[in-house]
Amino acid sequence: MNSIQQTDHSILELVRQRDEFTLTRIYKEVYPMVLKHVTQNSGSKEDAQDVFQDAFYVLIKKTEQPDFNLTSELSTFLVGIAKNVWLKKLTRTSLDVTSYKAELETESEEFSEKEDDNLKKVRHLSFALTELGEPCKSILIQYYFLKQTMQEIAAAFHYTNAENAKNQKYKCLQRLKKLVIKKGE
Repeated sequence: MNSIQQTDHSILELVRQRDEFTLTRIYKEVYPMVLKHVTQNSGSKEDAQDVFQDAFYVLIKKTEQPDFNLTSELSTFLVGIAKNVWLKKLTRTSLDVTSYKAELETESEEFSEKEDDNLKKVRHLSFALTELGEPCKSILIQYYFLKQTMQEIAAAFHYTNAENAKNQKYKCLQRLKKLVIKKGE
């Protein structure tokens, strides 16, 4: 399992455990996307809140299934569920959904193409991260994927201060860039 999937796996495990910090972080990161989508498609803020709650409920139920495997980013998964929930609500309320369905189908096709490209990039990056080795791999994952501060990273890796950790992160990032370029040739 690559490190990015491990990160998603860790987040899903925290969702399974109903970790309040993780649930709040997911809400803060994903809800604005759902709000934008719903309000641009004949909905209100209240509609967006209902749709997001429904989508979040689906996510929680999915994480309870032992064979659940997240194949996209968590935000992409939640927004996709929210779009489907909103489409069903529009259909039930008999609003004009023809244009909405067409837009959703177009987005779905574009998403599939982007997802294929993104998956290739993620695999490429994951391989480069694996080759990068420790502690660089962990520093970059903690900073970019887990959104930890330089102070937290300095403490975790026993650097004397955040500035030293920042310098190490920079060096690691430069090494990663060289690996990615080398693998791309």
